[in-house]
Amino acid sequence: MHVEQHLAEAFGKASPEQFFWQTRHPIVSERERHLVERAFLPLQKRILDVGCGEGATFHHLGAPRGAVGIDLFEAKVAFARSQMPECKFERASVYELPFENASFDQVIVRDLIHHLDEPTRAIDEVRRVLAPGGRLDVLEPIGRNPLVLLHAMVEPSERGELRSTRRYHEGLVGRCFSIISSDSLQPLPIHRLVYHRKVGRPELSESAFARRSVDVMEQAAERLLPEFLWAYLHIRAKR
Repeated sequence: MHVEQHLAEAFGKASPEQFFWQTRHPIVSERERHLVERAFLPLQKRILDVGCGEGATFHHLGAPRGAVGIDLFEAKVAFARSQMPECKFERASVYELPFENASFDQVIVRDLIHHLDEPTRAIDEVRRVLAPGGRLDVLEPIGRNPLVLLHAMVEPSERGELRSTRRYHEGLVGRCFSIISSDSLQPLPIHRLVYHRKVGRPELSESAFARRSVDVMEQAAERLLPEFLWAYLHIRAKR
């Protein structure tokens, strides 16, 4: 199985702490759920999450029964299985998906493309397993966003965010899919920094003043920040 060394070093181990931060922190989990629902609903019948990690996306989608998640690292797959027995999780590479042609009606790709050495090959493989008329949903960070840029500069494993732009992703997806929509989401996710489990203060969510301050700053960013600088890009496309 093809394993990119930089991915193995950064993401080879499961992170229960990250999963529970995304799914249980009162503010972060609510924002994550809203983002995931905005990007991936309505769900189709046969769903594949490529690069599922510990499974937080399926958690926020209600652990849809029978949905399939794949990840390159067995530790993450094992953890996801332990949290959501309703779903199916397998170890696999996006370059060699272990499924027949046209096996799925919806493929979800979140926070993955900017890590890949061969993104074109990955998108071709996603297209192969998606049924004719099926839907691809891509959710990727945008490197021009101030917080994403900071993240890319301080985390060596996230350097790929620097090349993550609307033009790049639309070109990649549009090469073999029909793009239905391309939308900017989350203008400036300050909550991720303030309540970050490592560099922030997760417990500040208990402070009404802190919650209000974060809300005010994020609302101001939504009014003032041009959409091309927003943190996430969601592309919906049809095979």
